[in-house]
Order: sequence, then structure tokens, then C-alpha cells
Amino acid sequence: MAISKKWKVTVIAAIVSLLFATSIYAAAGWYQVNTNSGSPVNLRTGPGTGFGIVVAVPSGQDVYVDCYKNGQTVTGKYGTSNIWNLAYYNGYWGYISDTYVNTGSDGPVVPRC
Repeated sequence: MAISKKWKVTVIAAIVSLLFATSIYAAAGWYQVNTNSGSPVNLRTGPGTGFGIVVAVPSGQDVYVDCYKNGQTVTGKYGTSNIWNLAYYNGYWGYISDTYVNTGSDGPVVPRC
């Protein structure tokens, strides 16, 4: 039984779509926090500097980034952005501005929370 050309094209399109959909974001993972001054960066209870401080992350340390939310626009070592990553550090979860996390991208690298 021969497979029709239309069926082959449909299967290839489905595979390409699946591959593209899974590569929009990198997987959650560990990323380094950096500042120009060497000062620590605060993990916060929400996506902005007006939210409470959970813990301070020293510059040069790694945080586990799980997802992101849009919030207050902040300028940091890696530019200006309103992306806040939900991150884990030393037993604590909180939001950290993407402008201090070396993700290698100006946009989100993980799914929205």
C-alpha cells in the first residue's frame, strides 16, 4: 500500500510543528546572577521592587529559573526588561528581574507562570 504524498506532507508538517513548539523556550534550568557592582540581587515575593524581599542572591551565584511573569520594568546588567523569573535559590523561591540573570536572551527562556 503506497502512502499518499498528501499524507507524507501532513506527517512532516506535524513533526516540524511539534519540534518548533517545544523549542520556543529553553528548559527550566540553572542560570547565573550577575550585577555590575557585585552587589546581591533580591528574590522577591512578586514581579517588582515593591514586593517583599525573600532572600538576597550574591552576584555570581546560580538560580534555578522555572517560569516568568511580566512585571515592573527594571534596568540591570543585561539591559532593561519587564520579565521577572520565578527562581529557586538556597531553599527559597521568589521573583528576580531577568536583567540580572544571564539567560543568553533578551526575551523569556522559560514558559509563563
